[in-house]
Amino acid sequence: MSRKVKTTEEMEISFIEPPEAGEGGIPEQKEHFQLPTRFGAVPVDEAPLGWEVETRRREVKVTKFQHAYPTIRLPFQEVQRVEFAHNDRFLAENEKSRKLKELFPTGANRLFFGDNLHIMRQLPGESIDLIYIDPPFFSGRNYNVIFGDKNEVRSFSDIWEGGMPGYLVWLNARLWETKRLLKSTGSIFVHLDWHASHYVKVEMDKIFGYSSFRNEIIWYYYNKMHDRRKGQLPNACDVILWYSKTRDYKYFELKEQRDEPVKQLVRKKVDGKMVNARDEDGNVLYREAVDRTVDNIWRMPTLQPADTVERVGYPTQKPLELTQRIIEMVTEPGDVVADFFCGGGGLLVCAQGVRTIRTQTGNTTKKDIVGDGEKARRWIGCDQSRIAIAITADRIAKAIEEKIGALFPVPDFTVEHWGIYEATRLEQYTAEQFREFVVKAFGGRPESISSAIHGVRYGVPLYVGEPSRKSRLGREDVAQFAKAVYEERRANHGVMLGWNFGPDARKAAEILAARENRRIDFVRLNLIRLEDDAFRDHVVIKSRDYAPLLSFIQPPEVRIDLRRVAALTYEFDVSESVSLNKDGMIANVQWDFSHKPGRFTSTQGYSFLRDKKTGRPLLNAEYTFPKAGPYTIACSVQDDQGGERTVVQTIEAT
Repeated sequence: MSRKVKTTEEMEISFIEPPEAGEGGIPEQKEHFQLPTRFGAVPVDEAPLGWEVETRRREVKVTKFQHAYPTIRLPFQEVQRVEFAHNDRFLAENEKSRKLKELFPTGANRLFFGDNLHIMRQLPGESIDLIYIDPPFFSGRNYNVIFGDKNEVRSFSDIWEGGMPGYLVWLNARLWETKRLLKSTGSIFVHLDWHASHYVKVEMDKIFGYSSFRNEIIWYYYNKMHDRRKGQLPNACDVILWYSKTRDYKYFELKEQRDEPVKQLVRKKVDGKMVNARDEDGNVLYREAVDRTVDNIWRMPTLQPADTVERVGYPTQKPLELTQRIIEMVTEPGDVVADFFCGGGGLLVCAQGVRTIRTQTGNTTKKDIVGDGEKARRWIGCDQSRIAIAITADRIAKAIEEKIGALFPVPDFTVEHWGIYEATRLEQYTAEQFREFVVKAFGGRPESISSAIHGVRYGVPLYVGEPSRKSRLGREDVAQFAKAVYEERRANHGVMLGWNFGPDARKAAEILAARENRRIDFVRLNLIRLEDDAFRDHVVIKSRDYAPLLSFIQPPEVRIDLRRVAALTYEFDVSESVSLNKDGMIANVQWDFSHKPGRFTSTQGYSFLRDKKTGRPLLNAEYTFPKAGPYTIACSVQDDQGGERTVVQTIEAT
């Protein structure tokens, strides 16, 4: 089934439901779930947890996961665009593919900050070749809260409500959307640990079909320091579940180098049977094998704290070798890959054509990062944490700048917010852009009916004020809108939306309200501030838990103090910086000590600084410049509400 809706870019996109037969799209698996008659009437649940089937007056309506997580649609706000001078080429290529055009409307790869379930629901169906997700493990509340954002904390609190069944309902709703987004030849890899992998596999069998299960991959991290518990074997692996969308999926056999060459029999097929190959004298033939086919046991080191090549600093970072292997196994250059729990962005960095290589010299192994833009894929990333998005954007920009950009054309990428919007950037919109955005965020439909009516919601005319937060709607605005509502729409109700309303505007609205029962030429007007609860009422009415999903935030106020502590060595301090959002706190600081205009890329080791004892962000940093002279530095600060600001200044190092 395919239905058409308008996206925030006002283009038609297709929301294609998974094609399997069965109630609401769940694959039919009668043999897999057949009742064991030998043992009597044993109940068997064929539907994944959270799947709702509603019955009303003899009608059966499949609501999928709407009962647990109703759909809401909000606009995307582009807050950053990292440019690489080649985007027109990729924009032109998108014109050749409707799916690419729908997924990348501006030609740029996309990095989203917001709730991944609702973001996925606004992306076109059957448009992605590979989805890799590394969702929160069901291993403990504190373990999963990595960045400390309020949005991250709220989301993980939802996960833990109701124990394992609650976790599975939360995950199933998202797995269902990944299935809708995958192309028929696509694959999904779900990264888990021992706490829930077996439960999740059962649910994925129901969603994707047990015949779509390809492999259980064991990532054996042999170099990790284990938490040894009495009476229990140390855990030394993660589990990655691989499912394809259909049986017609992409797969490319991979080889890996052996530690040492081995002697192997040469085999050949004779009369349909495999036999040992022999030479003319009848001697069995052997060959020296230096590589082997990659199997489902991936012996791959985890990142160590001392790693200065790849490590960003947060505790659950995965090695690029892992995601690089997944990408190469099921996709080709130019395919689309996505990670909706992107964390530090490992998969997305690999999608740009970046990979790690290891060289052996005697007993020493050296690791390096290289780039090959010809192997790049298009990508979509998403995370609930604004800090994670900042770190990912930084890593990708740095990888392109250092390893790829000078050699290969690459598309731009954007950072886009869903639900949590930067008010200061909205103020930079034109009046037309601002009105369109506000109407959509209010759940309405933008319409250029007249200069006084900017949209409609449930048939009610809407009026939107100016972008500036200092602006106020006054009596003249009320009078103009009231006249348009009555004369142009022949309606008796209208809604005015703005940052602020002057006393004369409220007085005019009160007069209209007092007279409406006696004079039909007056209308009833609601005056709603954009930051009031009334503005997000259409979101909260779907679910009380949705209240935080729509809000306007301010960037933090950043103050940098510096002092010289030695020759060329300076201490930088932002402890006087403050969050301007309610109950907000500074959550992360990144430093770029060789800043280039228009592009922030943090200096190695200065993107996720934490106090080792408390885990809190370090608000000061010490850096030694390579030589005397002027330097442009930049500091990017994020608070725990989603606000971010980058401050640039020049110093003279001596």
